[in-house]
Amino acid sequence: MKHFLSLVLLIATATSVSASANDFDAVAAAPSSHRVLMEDGKIRVLRVEVAPGATEPVHDHRWPSVMYFEQPQPITYIEYKLVNGRPVETQRFDAPAFKPAQTVRGEPEGLHAVMNRGTAPFVAVRIEFKDGNPSHTR
Repeated sequence: MKHFLSLVLLIATATSVSASANDFDAVAAAPSSHRVLMEDGKIRVLRVEVAPGATEPVHDHRWPSVMYFEQPQPITYIEYKLVNGRPVETQRFDAPAFKPAQTVRGEPEGLHAVMNRGTAPFVAVRIEFKDGNPSHTR
């Protein structure tokens, strides 16, 4: 199972971000699941919450980050690519829940969405490092 989680994280963080401008920034594209707790010129701290059975809107994360899983749930990670300016699903991966309080480091993420397959809200805190190299120009 540990190898499966590593594979999911590797695939999730290796996807290229191809959106332009701020069209798919997590806060703008998925405001119901991404709330800014704090932001300045160097970092942005997000509270990520996805209701049980819900799928968040398609979005991306342009900066490297650290995620702290406060209330993990089993998820389906869905990847997208832009086709004629519209997101089109390319693949999906089912992943079991992380351990509570588990923390992982991630690279910028391309277009994706998370579906919460659990029975409680998925809750995490994501710290994005703006000093990191973005995976694309905005």
